[in-house]
Amino acid sequence: MKNFFKLLAWFTNWIKRHNIEAQPPCALVSCSRYSQSLWQRLRHRQRPSGTFLQGAFYCQPQCLETALINQLSRLRVIAPSPPPPNRIPLGLLMVARGKLTHTEVRAALEAQRRARYGRIGEWIEKLGFATEQEVTTALALQWGCPVATSFDPSTVQSLANIPLPILEAFQMLPLNYAVATNTLYLAFGERVDHAALYAIEKILTCRTQPCVAGRKSIARQLEFMRQLPRTTDVEFGPMNDLAEMARIASSYTARLSPDEVRLSRIGRFIWLRLAVRPELRPRTRSVTTNLVFRLQTDSALPFTRPSPRLPPAIPPQTR
Repeated sequence: MKNFFKLLAWFTNWIKRHNIEAQPPCALVSCSRYSQSLWQRLRHRQRPSGTFLQGAFYCQPQCLETALINQLSRLRVIAPSPPPPNRIPLGLLMVARGKLTHTEVRAALEAQRRARYGRIGEWIEKLGFATEQEVTTALALQWGCPVATSFDPSTVQSLANIPLPILEAFQMLPLNYAVATNTLYLAFGERVDHAALYAIEKILTCRTQPCVAGRKSIARQLEFMRQLPRTTDVEFGPMNDLAEMARIASSYTARLSPDEVRLSRIGRFIWLRLAVRPELRPRTRSVTTNLVFRLQTDSALPFTRPSPRLPPAIPPQTR
């Protein structure tokens, strides 16, 4: 009996050493690789190295490619949600705080209408009616977020997990990461986009918290980051060809053999994050590659004209 238990213990340790029982079943219904019994797997000593996609395990490159096509097809047709209207227009908020007059706000709106570009806060600054700090403080009140008065460029670089094209499109910067709460703090220079925050949460598997920083400060930092090499970011597009996107994604996953792939739609981008996890591969370092597909859009967002006849009440603004 003692020899039997010894043999059983050896057999159990052998299975663990060969990582057979820890291998989860493939999430693809049509995959037959894991329909084999444990004895068949022991007999052939199969140790497939698969990939997790959105938390689901796929045992072979073919299975992963099929799942990627399904995910990309779903994300490609999702229409970006329109930005929600601000609760209080920025100009009205600054008038209420005594930073502007109604005349100044209407002059800024008229300048914006004539130029057909820019946000109302930008025109308030250009016309000298308020400083950038005053506009930033009002913007933070408008969105119910704190103000980031300063940030360390070295910290921003160390937190650069988000591809630069996405940071530029939303005019945002990662400021800090709190390990204790698994929270990433992001600063916005224009509009706080909660849909983008939610997508980043799904990709990076962390919580996100927004704050507001000076528009020019964020633009300068993004310009500085543009001059630096970013070997982990690969951008494609503009494109809408599902087959081409799937081919590119499958090519990278086959070449890099990532342990985990996560993807999400952020505005007009589809972001794939391919990661090698050291906890799954002993004696390997963490490596991350970002694939960014810029989707082709029919046209740019139309400019919303303010009413030519300005009423006494301040109309809604785009800032």
